[in-house]
Amino acid sequence: MSICAAGLSLMITVIFCPAAGQTPFPLSVSQDVYQAEQHSNITLTWIFPVSAVRSTDSLIVDIMDVKHMTRIYNYDSETETELYPHELYRGRVLCDPELFMKGRIECVFTDLRLNDTGTYQCVVMFDRYRSYKTCDLNVTAAKDQPAMETSNPVGRERFGLYVGLALFTVVTIALSVRYFRFYKLM
Repeated sequence: MSICAAGLSLMITVIFCPAAGQTPFPLSVSQDVYQAEQHSNITLTWIFPVSAVRSTDSLIVDIMDVKHMTRIYNYDSETETELYPHELYRGRVLCDPELFMKGRIECVFTDLRLNDTGTYQCVVMFDRYRSYKTCDLNVTAAKDQPAMETSNPVGRERFGLYVGLALFTVVTIALSVRYFRFYKLM
C-alpha cells in the first residue's frame, strides 16, 4: 500500500467516524478543589449535558478515591442498583441517582475525616462511551472552640466590695468609740 493510499484511507476513516477517539459528552466538576473542615459535610458535584443521556442508554456511575484506590460508589441503571463498596465510606457518602438523568451527580460526604483528603474521580459511562473528571477535597482540622468562661456578674463582685467596705467602716467606728470612751474615763 502506498503512502497516498494510506493517507486517503485515513482521511475517509476520519470523515466517516468523527466520534472515534473523542468523548461524546463532556463531564465537568462544579469546583476543582473543595475545602471543608473535619466533622462537617460537603457535596461534590459533577455535571454533564442532559442531551447525552437517552432513556435507552445504560448508565454507569463510578466514584473512587484515587489516592487510596478505593471504589466509593457505583451505580448501574440496568440493574438499578447502587453500591457503596468501601466500608470507610458506607453510610457517610450519599448519592442521589434520580439526579443522574438530569445531568447532575451529587454526592454528599458527611462527618468528614482528615483522611478523606484526596483526589476523587467520577467515571460516567453511557453504552460504550465514557467520560471522567477528577476533583480534590482538602479536609482541615476543626478549629478549637474557645472555652466558655464562667463569668460572675459585675454586681456580685461589687456587692462583696461594698459589704467588705461597710464591715470595715463599722469596725473602725466601733473601735473609735471604744477608744474614746476608754480614754475619757481616765
